[in-house]
Amino acid sequence: MTNIYVFRSPRKNIAYFHFNQKKVKCFVGYKGIGKKLREGDMITPLGTFSFLEVYYRPDKNNKFKTILPKKKILRNSHWCVDSRSNSYNSPVNSANHFKCEKLFRKDCLYDILIVINYNIKPTKPFKGSAIFIHCYDGKTKHTEGCLALKKQNIYEILELIRPNSRLIIC
Repeated sequence: MTNIYVFRSPRKNIAYFHFNQKKVKCFVGYKGIGKKLREGDMITPLGTFSFLEVYYRPDKNNKFKTILPKKKILRNSHWCVDSRSNSYNSPVNSANHFKCEKLFRKDCLYDILIVINYNIKPTKPFKGSAIFIHCYDGKTKHTEGCLALKKQNIYEILELIRPNSRLIIC
């Protein structure tokens, strides 16, 4: 089994991915890694998570290898982050009157992203949504709770993931 570990650093918004005998810097939530209490708390959740699927922009990604289900990010691709919606913490094809995060962005953050099983199976309202492993843009010094890496590192991780692999954030 190939597990991928994320360890905190002395700086609360920086952590390190450990995989395939590599140590790679990543950015985490503004308030660091900890117990996630609610939507919008800026915390990257502690815990062990499975990898669910990968979303990608076909216009910005070369071929990559993964066993995860692949889903294209289209211009109308969004992720519902509104706890009042029945679609909370899931992909939707267009923004409606509920709060949604656009996946098709001008910047590179969501060129490719891995969805982890945080508050998805099952989903609890107000517990937090859209915890992704996504691209680092070279400017941002923290996330809202996701894990941001260089795109090349995401490709490397995708090749390592097996059906029983887990992301362990400690």
